[in-house]
This record gives sequence, C-alpha cells and structure tokens, in this order.
Amino acid sequence: MLMREALAEAETGVAEGEAPIGSVIARGSGADLRVIARGHNRVNGLGRKTAHAEIVTFENAGSVGGNPPALPLDADDVILVSTLEPCVMCLGAAMEAGIKLVLFGLEAPADNGTQRVKPPESPESTTPEIVGGILPAESRILFEKWLVGKEGTEQAKFAEQLLALTG
Repeated sequence: MLMREALAEAETGVAEGEAPIGSVIARGSGADLRVIARGHNRVNGLGRKTAHAEIVTFENAGSVGGNPPALPLDADDVILVSTLEPCVMCLGAAMEAGIKLVLFGLEAPADNGTQRVKPPESPESTTPEIVGGILPAESRILFEKWLVGKEGTEQAKFAEQLLALTG
C-alpha cells in the first residue's frame, strides 16, 4: 500500500531529526503500480523552509535518471501520496507536475491546502483528484511520538496545533 510506503519514509525523516511527514510518487495502475520516488521533510537538514516532504519527493523523482525519465513531462498516471494533507505550495507543485491523484493521511486543518488551491485555467494545467483520510491514525501517532521532548520549538508549535485540531 502506497500510504505505508509514505509512513515508512516519515519514520526515516524522524530518525534524521525532521518532522514526521513522508511522501512517495508512484506511476502506473493495478499490478504495474510502482514507487518511483520517495522523500521526507528535510527543512532542518537542508535549512530550507520549502524542503517539505512532497517537494523533496518531486526533486528525487527528477534525479532518478533513466531513459525515459522516471517522471516524464507527459506522464498521465502519476500519484502523489503524503502522510499529511499537502500545503498550498506542495499541492500547487502537484498541479504543475500534472499529478493525476493526490492521496493523503492526516488532515491539516490550519493550512487546509487542498481547500485553498485553485488550478490555473491554462490548457496544460490539471486538477488532480484528491482523496484524504488514508491511515490518518498512523500519521497522527507519528506526530504524537515525535513531539515528546520537542515542546516549545518552532516545529513543535505546528505539531501541537495539528494534534489539537485533529483530536
């Protein structure tokens, strides 16, 4: 299951001192569905506020290499999976990349990116199908465990608010 892959990636991020958010990009359908890229939050490690799990995953999809590339410009079978509802930036990137389906685990009510983004109206733009609420309890548990001992930090404020709003 793709969400389990994203959860495993979130745990990798936690081991590196990052917030527990993981993401994968997959292509294909049915038995031919395969993960082509993985990523987790790298905000602390890279010192970039934009190093969200989804953005890192897009970067990793571009660096996979191969001929044809893992994420060609004309791909129409791409799925983005995130353990947390994508923010405006990450959902906008998904639209620009032509993602067909966005799956996420835990809602992020304070940001609510999936409700705030409207796709451009240019002919090449896409509006992905968005499905949330996939294994949200597992994503929430990661945040609860991660938060212990981090109270008072900037990232902890986000996690505390998230947990309060999704309780």
